[in-house]
Amino acid sequence: MKINVKKLVIILLFSVAIISGIVLLFLGIRDSVITAIKTKDWFDTTGYFRDYSVYSINSDGETLYRLKYVYYSGGAEYFIETEYGSEVIPEIDSIRTVLYEPENPENAVLKGGTASAVYLTIGFMFTFIPLFMIIIWLYINDKIKLPENTLDFTVGFIIFAVGELCIYVMSGSIFLWKAFASMGFLAIIPSLMVAAGIFQMVKTTLYKKS
Repeated sequence: MKINVKKLVIILLFSVAIISGIVLLFLGIRDSVITAIKTKDWFDTTGYFRDYSVYSINSDGETLYRLKYVYYSGGAEYFIETEYGSEVIPEIDSIRTVLYEPENPENAVLKGGTASAVYLTIGFMFTFIPLFMIIIWLYINDKIKLPENTLDFTVGFIIFAVGELCIYVMSGSIFLWKAFASMGFLAIIPSLMVAAGIFQMVKTTLYKKS
């Protein structure tokens, strides 16, 4: 039996992407739940961007930065950094929400600044984008039947979800105005993704093909 190398490579690539995505989603959800339980009785306050340090430099010379925020409790000043590297540096005094332990204020978590938020974002893209592409292939080749506008609606949902996840990583919130308060004009692209995704979902829900 002749092996189609091209198809085999494509199947392997999609399989690796989906499996990797599922693993990252699991890690992101697990860590998010653990953090939520740990911080459920903690206080929240506003953190202000103050400085950054080099997180990593890749082989192409591109630099990622760890963002540092200052927050206050009981008149004392504390600092916290993101757990991941960012390509963009926000303006000084841009804000993020910080959760801290009342009895031990230096023990804190930066909302959206943990690795779990990045795991969720990458895991979602690695899982659902390849799955969606597989569904499109099956539909085009008449392998499956789908309700009207399903594919168009799904495109909108994926764009919306990726935009919201990026906003959460950037600002620690799902609300657009908080993303702009945290990252300024840098929040425009994910905000446009959210708007485009909502528009696509609403349009495909209201519009029926004749």
